[in-house]
Amino acid sequence: MVHGKKRRLIKYSEIPPFLQTCLLAREDSRFLEHKGVDYRGLARAALRNLKDQDFTQGASTLSMQLTRNTYNLGGEKRTKSLNRKFLEIALTYRVESTYTKSEILTHYLNRIYFGSGCNGIEEAALTYFGRTTAQLSPAQSALLAGIIRAPHAASPHRNLPRAIQEQHQVLERLITTNQLTPQQAKEIKKTPIQLRDPTAGTTESNHAERALRRPLETILSNNQITTGGLTVHTSLDQKLQSQLELLLQQTHLPDNLQTASIAIHPSTGDILAIIGTKDPKPSAFNRALDSARDLGPNLMEPLLATIAIERGHLPIPGNPVTTGRQLHPKDAIQLLRRFGFENNFGQGEDLYRGALTTTPLELATAYATIFNQGNRPSPVYIRQLDHGEKTIFNRQTSTHPSFSQHSRPEHLPTSINGPSLPKTDHWFATLHDQQIIILWIGHDTPKSFTLPNPTIQSLTHQLKKLTPE
Repeated sequence: MVHGKKRRLIKYSEIPPFLQTCLLAREDSRFLEHKGVDYRGLARAALRNLKDQDFTQGASTLSMQLTRNTYNLGGEKRTKSLNRKFLEIALTYRVESTYTKSEILTHYLNRIYFGSGCNGIEEAALTYFGRTTAQLSPAQSALLAGIIRAPHAASPHRNLPRAIQEQHQVLERLITTNQLTPQQAKEIKKTPIQLRDPTAGTTESNHAERALRRPLETILSNNQITTGGLTVHTSLDQKLQSQLELLLQQTHLPDNLQTASIAIHPSTGDILAIIGTKDPKPSAFNRALDSARDLGPNLMEPLLATIAIERGHLPIPGNPVTTGRQLHPKDAIQLLRRFGFENNFGQGEDLYRGALTTTPLELATAYATIFNQGNRPSPVYIRQLDHGEKTIFNRQTSTHPSFSQHSRPEHLPTSINGPSLPKTDHWFATLHDQQIIILWIGHDTPKSFTLPNPTIQSLTHQLKKLTPE
């Protein structure tokens, strides 16, 4: 049975007052005054955007952010067009007319993403600190409020210094608004965060079942899951899942290396198989979803070839740096973001050499975009939930146009592997119109290593054998 231990929707009464104070100071200081849209903020943002000649400021209130997340209005610059903004404002007024401020605040905290697979404040509190929302300390509250703007980059499990930096910005804001004294802020900064070990926690005997918990918890409450009676229809290919698990179990890896693997269908986004660890009993920390690591030049090359074609340039086979030089660095990063990458991008030619941190899921989705005529699929693990004869959830295939259908390179390899630079990670990929498989090998704490050639050759051969005919 899959139990929902972390994904629980909180009530307003469970939100610590200091967490509310931090959230409003960070995200929407006039939340209790406006009717959903802060026209003062919009005016300031408009002036700043005109000055920058770019959409650098959005002026979104909590209500607007909730609307955007609820109605799938989020994303990149395309969502900041005037039409999108007017639609967002209209839907925000509907939200404000339907719910009270306390309800909006509660819905927001239950829905917002906090990084490391944490959807909602309760899951974030339990994942990061091993305590409920109601038990959060002022230091923990300020940190969680701070990382909302950059949940991937500032996740404390990925980048604790960045998370602490965001926490300090929240506290400084409270000093500026006279809601904290400098001495009070200093005391909070000195308070230990008490971050929970990401690999700690209960384990399950099955990789697929353990991975299923996360998307299930985003849909249902704890009570709905544990009372039973549900039929879950997943995208999982049980044969492929078993084959991947067996392959990794039988592969001898030196130096206590870890592994993660994921397979997705390019056109539907269906997650066909997922493995978050080499350990027989997986923990809550799923490296296929949560571990963002350096990529390297070999696996970067198809991505650079695609964005070069998108800009009308000719890819140079076997030379990703030369291909990348045809692009302006900022333009290259913007194009790479279309694949769904959200982590750190290298500077200049380092980027073209593969200086990009990504999770196996993000990389699989990027390659799927290439094989899906430039349409980026939304990864799916749960397709349908039934309670008795009643369907209570149905997830349709969703794709996002990211590149022209002519941007796919002509000579894509069916198999790629290679180390990152420095050699702290080794990646494998098999590419097919019906299936993308990504395999990552490395240490949890980045450390250089070299895979023996026989191991590389064996894994490459075995992964090819899993490719559909």
